[in-house]
Amino acid sequence: MNFSLTEDQELLRRSERELLASEWPSAAMRRMLDDSGSASHQFWLKISETGWPALMIPEEYGGLGSGAYDLALLMEEMGRRLVPGTFLSTAVLAAGALQRMGNEEARRNYLPGIAEGRVKATLAVYAPNSGWDLGALRTSGGTDGQVTNGGNDGPVTDDGNEGPVTKSFVPDAAAADLIICVLREGDDVRLVVPHDPKITALETLDPTRALADVTFDPAEAETIGEGAIDALQRTIDIATVALAAEMVGGAAELLEVTVAYVKARRQFGRPVGSFQAVQHRAADMLISLEKARSAVYYAAIAADEQPERLALASSMAKVAANKAYRFASQQAIQLHGGIGFTWEQDLHFYLKRAKASEFSLGSTAWHAERIAAQLGF
Repeated sequence: MNFSLTEDQELLRRSERELLASEWPSAAMRRMLDDSGSASHQFWLKISETGWPALMIPEEYGGLGSGAYDLALLMEEMGRRLVPGTFLSTAVLAAGALQRMGNEEARRNYLPGIAEGRVKATLAVYAPNSGWDLGALRTSGGTDGQVTNGGNDGPVTDDGNEGPVTKSFVPDAAAADLIICVLREGDDVRLVVPHDPKITALETLDPTRALADVTFDPAEAETIGEGAIDALQRTIDIATVALAAEMVGGAAELLEVTVAYVKARRQFGRPVGSFQAVQHRAADMLISLEKARSAVYYAAIAADEQPERLALASSMAKVAANKAYRFASQQAIQLHGGIGFTWEQDLHFYLKRAKASEFSLGSTAWHAERIAAQLGF
């Protein structure tokens, strides 16, 4: 595999970094926390003008038809600026599910709107306590409105069930124009658009990324596609690579601002960065970062060129990114000393994003077990 960037990819990354620096500075991110999403919506309109939401959508539906490697480069730059999660939920999760499992009518109805930025969408997959394993996912509505999940006695279909179904930790559900829910049916899954779903916002560790519970009646939902669980898993795996790339970007930004700070901060008549103990910590941050970046790039290229390796590669990338981002955020706060713990510094936002992302689309422990299973252990 060749990780070298083409001239077009170098230009893409440079333009992405410049636009994000100008359109989504720290002040814009902080405004988003106070204005109920107005700042993030304006930013969404701005990036829609660049064509970023169309990146992974096929050309026949108004997209650019790019691959996962270009997506990883974009997500890495987004991670540097703590961009809200609308792009990941819309252009990667929802659009990916529509491409692989949506019927032709649904693809033509929704994908052009997503590509143009007119439609914000999200994908609701996991039920409360279901875990991250799609093969173990069960969704069974009860007449008392409760939801039963988990268990080892085989899949339960949604056909014929009474009562509502709840999906948990749905990203950006409150802001979405289109919510696509996944219902398990034996070894297959069905995509449905719920009618008048109940959306319950969740209090989250990361204030820059909104999550919600979505409750709906499957009997009143519109079916827009179906397919094998493997098709859904591929969508999740590509989203996992994208999330890992975002985490790499966050870790890279933390390393850069920390190195700049310890070079400028003086103590005992010399820069803090001249002390060997500080240099060792910065070096450890760099090594952890580069390991994660290599794993992410490998997984992205595998998605484009060797899809049979994607399951293993995406889990490897997520484990490496989880560790690198968490380590970088902890070290950055410590190396900034007292100001690292203040509200005025942005470091705590990166720490919260690191911790929240670590458990999104599979924790370190879950992906480690998946890697072991893929390797036959």
